[in-house]
Amino acid sequence: MNIAGVRDRQNWAIYLASAAFLMSLIACSRSTTSNAAGPENNDPWKNERQYPPLVFNSNAWLDCSISSSANGRQAMTTTSGQGFTFDAAMLPIEKSKLQLIGQSGMKYKFDSFPVAAVKARFTGLGDGTITEMKTEVEVAVARFTQPDGAGTAIHFTATDIATDSAYVEFTGVFVRSSDAKRFPFRVLFGRVQDGSGTVIPFSAAPETTLLSKNVRLGSVRLPVTVTTALYEAEDDVAKLKMP
Repeated sequence: MNIAGVRDRQNWAIYLASAAFLMSLIACSRSTTSNAAGPENNDPWKNERQYPPLVFNSNAWLDCSISSSANGRQAMTTTSGQGFTFDAAMLPIEKSKLQLIGQSGMKYKFDSFPVAAVKARFTGLGDGTITEMKTEVEVAVARFTQPDGAGTAIHFTATDIATDSAYVEFTGVFVRSSDAKRFPFRVLFGRVQDGSGTVIPFSAAPETTLLSKNVRLGSVRLPVTVTTALYEAEDDVAKLKMP
């Protein structure tokens, strides 16, 4: 074989090696891109929050009896509009605060959690199960009665609650029974016009914790306005061409 032939073979070998190297780089790049995109596409958090939440307004009332020493109960009933109806067994309160304000005011707050998953119905979506949930409550009253003295039961009505000072929020995930679709949610109660409550402080100190509480916010006659935000995954929204 002459020198020209050897050079041709060398050039051909170099060409093949370069082409193979280039192809391997392209394959590696595609694999990396695919692997990076896979988890992102399968991320339920991103899929469920790709679009703004659905926002519903409804009327409801809430009945809550809970303590720091035993399981309690929290029931929400939607009377009109799109919202939740459920009856949940609640764990004892672990985190709470009750504070007397001035000569006649009082405020309390606590977080609470269900004992287990909660069967629920959301008007318009159907039946399902609340699989994750946290309740946050903070109520301030301008006046109250405590007939048996410091450290005993405190009573109040809806008219005693300071304007827009009953903050009740539920955060969690609702899973619809018909298709196992998840709906992360947040529920917020509005101004209370009817209802009453009794809270028992742990001690007679001006700042203490909650021993127990029994409160109803709203009623069938005068329910509370409730706002619910629900996220929903949408996988068939059309991608539109630009004009």
